[in-house]
Amino acid sequence: MKNLKVATRAHGAMLLYAFLVSTSFPVGKAITDQIDPVVVSFLRFFLATLIFAVVLGVREKITFPRARDFLRYAVISFSIGAFFVLMFEALKLTTPVKTGAIFTLLPLISGLIGFVLMGIRVTARQITALIIGSLGAVWVLFEGSLDALLNFDLGPGEYLFALGVLSFAAYAPLIKKLHRGESTVALTFWVVASGAVLLGLYGAPEIIATPWQSIDWTVYLAVGYLGLFNTAGTFFLAKFASVQLPPAKVMAYTYLTPGFVVTLAIIGNGIPTASVMAGIAVTVVAMILLQRTS
Repeated sequence: MKNLKVATRAHGAMLLYAFLVSTSFPVGKAITDQIDPVVVSFLRFFLATLIFAVVLGVREKITFPRARDFLRYAVISFSIGAFFVLMFEALKLTTPVKTGAIFTLLPLISGLIGFVLMGIRVTARQITALIIGSLGAVWVLFEGSLDALLNFDLGPGEYLFALGVLSFAAYAPLIKKLHRGESTVALTFWVVASGAVLLGLYGAPEIIATPWQSIDWTVYLAVGYLGLFNTAGTFFLAKFASVQLPPAKVMAYTYLTPGFVVTLAIIGNGIPTASVMAGIAVTVVAMILLQRTS
C-alpha cells in the first residue's frame, strides 16, 4: 500500500511536470529577443538555488559536498543547463508548438541512453509505444502536412532544439545512476547550484554586458516564473519521480507536452487543424501505453 501511494505521487508529480514544462515554451518565446539565453538560464538556476537553499536549510542541515560529489551534481546539471540554453536559442528561430513536438522525442532517446548507461531493458511493448509516440510527435512537428514531411521541411531552430533534447535525454538516467541516497531536496539543491556556477562562469561576459536597468519589468516577471516553477519546480518533481519510477515511465509524460502547448496556444492563435490534433492524440495514446508496461 505504501509503495502504491509513493508511485501514485510520482505519477502525479510528472503530470504537473509536463504542464509546467509546456508553459516554458510560450513564456520563453516571449522574452527571447530581450535577454540573452545564457543569462536567462543562469537566472533560472540562480533563483532555483536560492529557493532550494531555504527549503534545504529548513528541512535538514546543508553540508558542502566532496569534490567527487560535486562532479556528480555538475554532470547532471550540465545535461539540463545545455538544454535550457539551446531551447531559448531555438525559440528565436521556431515556434513553441514545434519545440514542444520535438521535446516528445525525449522518451525514446532517454530509453536508449538508459539502456546504454544502466542496462535497463526495454520490452517490445515499450518499444512499440515509443515508436508510436515519436511518430505522433513528428506529425505534429510537420504541422500535419504530408508534403512538409516528405520534403523534410525543418529549419535551424528545430535542429538546435533537437540537440538540446539529446542533452536533456540523459537527465533521468543520470539521476538514477548517480544518485547516492541523498534526499530529493538535497540532490536538487546541489544540482541547480552546480548549474548556476557552470552557467555563471560560462556566461560571465553576457551577464556583465546585460543592460539590466533598461529591461522591461515583464521580462523579470517571466524569468521569476521560469526560475520558480519551470526550474525549481520541475527539478524537484522530476527528481522525486525519477527515484521512484523507471526512466522510460518518467519521460513518457513528455508526450503530453504538445497537447498542453497547443491548448495554451489556442488562447492567441485559435484551434489547430484536425490533422495536428490527431498527431497529439497519438502521443497521448503512446504515453498511456508506456505507463501500462512494466
